[in-house]
Amino acid sequence: MINNEITLFYVLAGVIDYIIYMEYQKMYAPAQYNKPEENLNTGGYGRSGYVRIIAGYIYNIMLAIIDIYCVYMFSYNNVYGIYIILFAFMLLNYKNSIFDIYTATANAAYHISTSIMVNMLVRFILESYSLTRLEKTAGDIYKELICIIMIRILLVVIINVYNKYIGIEFGGLAGIAITVISFDVSILSIMISRIGYEYADVRKNVMVILIIMWCLMNIMAALINMIEQNSRHSYELIMLERERETNREIYDNIKSGQEELRDMRHDIKNRLSSLRSVIVQNDSRAALDYLDGMIGSVDMVKGKIYCNNLVINNILTYKLSSIPHNISVECEAEVPEQINIDMGDLGVIIGNLLDNSIKAVNNISTGGYIHIIITESIGKLIIIIENNYQNEKEKKPAIYYIDHGRGVNNVRRIVKKYGGSYKENISENVYQTRISI
Repeated sequence: MINNEITLFYVLAGVIDYIIYMEYQKMYAPAQYNKPEENLNTGGYGRSGYVRIIAGYIYNIMLAIIDIYCVYMFSYNNVYGIYIILFAFMLLNYKNSIFDIYTATANAAYHISTSIMVNMLVRFILESYSLTRLEKTAGDIYKELICIIMIRILLVVIINVYNKYIGIEFGGLAGIAITVISFDVSILSIMISRIGYEYADVRKNVMVILIIMWCLMNIMAALINMIEQNSRHSYELIMLERERETNREIYDNIKSGQEELRDMRHDIKNRLSSLRSVIVQNDSRAALDYLDGMIGSVDMVKGKIYCNNLVINNILTYKLSSIPHNISVECEAEVPEQINIDMGDLGVIIGNLLDNSIKAVNNISTGGYIHIIITESIGKLIIIIENNYQNEKEKKPAIYYIDHGRGVNNVRRIVKKYGGSYKENISENVYQTRISI
């Protein structure tokens, strides 16, 4: 029978396990996403907002209950299979979270693997040194649960310190690697632990092997994290250089435009003086010649004006100027002069999306097009970019997909930073991206 005190310990252990999982979630989240009400993207609560809040609380309560049940099944029956249900339930809500599937999977897999390893090691160590018995009593379960709770709290402190001074970042490949390693170590550890129960004389050796495996799992996770950080850092340096190049081009365009306006102002001033003189002399022919010259000087001003926003206008001018003439480009931009979005972020978003579109249409021999709509609506900047593409079967080099994926992920990261939305619509040979920030 389970008495009330042991039940309380089960609940405590499960709740702490759940809190640790939520702490993992917060480590990957930008600051604004640590507030549930700011992650709804509903533009205010309303009915749908409250439904999502209630659904989120129900989900979290059920997750905590399943976690408590996992602790119970381990303590009384030494069963780990129930953790599969916990893993599936953790992934159930990833589409409503701010994480991609790779980060969500790696997070859940590492959390579950750590829970299994801690439970297993605590039991093996206590049994190997005769601190608990194989046939568990209430006192034995107390000892196990107290040790598990203390170790898990210590792990939270260690991981938080690691995240504070080093940082934790799991991208696509890193997320897959962490998931595979976590599950492999968990399954192998469970199999090895069975040997320890079958052959009592090797139990201490099995305990040492389990400790080594757990340490190796964490070392490999740290190495993968470092590789991911270095890779991300290298990519961010490349993106920073591209951003500087774009900003430099924008600055040069603005400087060139100012010089042209200064020259035109001086030229028009001289022409107006001459025009005044011929008007005084009633020389209509000369007056018309001067007016034609003034109109021509205005028409000679370079640069296309897409919108009133100087930054967006120059980004579009810079990016669209390199598109071949055989590609049809339609651009509708109605953006006010001032918007509350960083110039560098605008360059990354519009630049990456246009780069991907240009790459896609460059593979089309005839009929390639890019349609661009940038406008402001109800305080939100709306960006819609659509292009056609050729569905090629030939395999491209891996760097093509890596660069494309990183560019899109960079755009997603900035969109999340502003609490916006990113949507892709892929139909037959047509690719559309819609962003609201």
